[in-house]
Amino acid sequence: MNNIFKYGSIENIPMYNCSARTPAQWSYESGESHPIIGSLQIVYGVIVNLLYLPISKIMLEKENYKLSSFKIMFHLAVTDVLVIFINSILTGILAIQGAVYCTYPNLIYITGSIAMCLWCSSCFTSLILVINRLLILWKPSVEMQMFEGNKTPALLCCSVIYGSYFLFTTPHVYNSKHLAWFYDPMIFPGRAKEYDNIYHGVNNFSIVAITCALYIPFYKIVRGNLKISGSNSRFHNAKLQIYLQSVLICVASQAAAIIYVVMNFVQVPPIVVVSGHLLWELVHGAPVFIYISFNDMIRKRFLEIFGCKNVVTPQFVVSPPVVVQHDYTFMI
Repeated sequence: MNNIFKYGSIENIPMYNCSARTPAQWSYESGESHPIIGSLQIVYGVIVNLLYLPISKIMLEKENYKLSSFKIMFHLAVTDVLVIFINSILTGILAIQGAVYCTYPNLIYITGSIAMCLWCSSCFTSLILVINRLLILWKPSVEMQMFEGNKTPALLCCSVIYGSYFLFTTPHVYNSKHLAWFYDPMIFPGRAKEYDNIYHGVNNFSIVAITCALYIPFYKIVRGNLKISGSNSRFHNAKLQIYLQSVLICVASQAAAIIYVVMNFVQVPPIVVVSGHLLWELVHGAPVFIYISFNDMIRKRFLEIFGCKNVVTPQFVVSPPVVVQHDYTFMI
């Protein structure tokens, strides 16, 4: 974004100047139409965002939103919806058209910058959520001190500020031939290295390292609690659900983070590039299906919203050894 202010417009940025050809010529020479893949991406994006509406409503319910974890989860939900609009719905439209950066330079540059911002912000927010989970299971009193009152919104503001920094770095731009978003707009052959975004790479690899490091004590705490719970199946199932749900999303996000950095710095097989983008879509869409499949409270409320009030789902309530009790069934 800083280059827009510097040069007055996207078209005037030297490294993003598409004046050598018309948009139609750029698409014909550098793009490739993928109507089936594009249509599937649009359908996936629409389904995910439609499902997120009632789930977000559940998160905002008074008895839920008063909990710090629901505030963090709702923040992530908003981010997911916005990203899905870009990496699935818009990307699907561009794939069908066979578009490249120079087909719609203004649209792709701006949405690529926003996607970069939202991805890095969601990485930061996910770390906050992991820390919140750890403290709830390990030190509930510390969790209350760290996240009570306005402290959770303040931490989420830090996440927004952190993500906003990446608006002023090299954006991702779309290329239909490769079905993914790259640093390089592929305008000038042999100059791809000039578009490298080191800050995005540092974000992705640092998130991988920190998240993996945090999941080691997370695993040990869950395993220890499962041993203590013994035959208490409700306690056992609730703890196990928390960990399994977390790991499912973590694995996809870490794989997407690594692949998207690697494919922008070195040449990789096309299947790796496509897999990286599909994982990026999955990272922001998977929570919807995980909430409905694994989260008893959200699934029950979700079904009630659609009039299925007679469906009975078991609820697992875990009370840590402190005065204030927490309902762990809300956790992702």
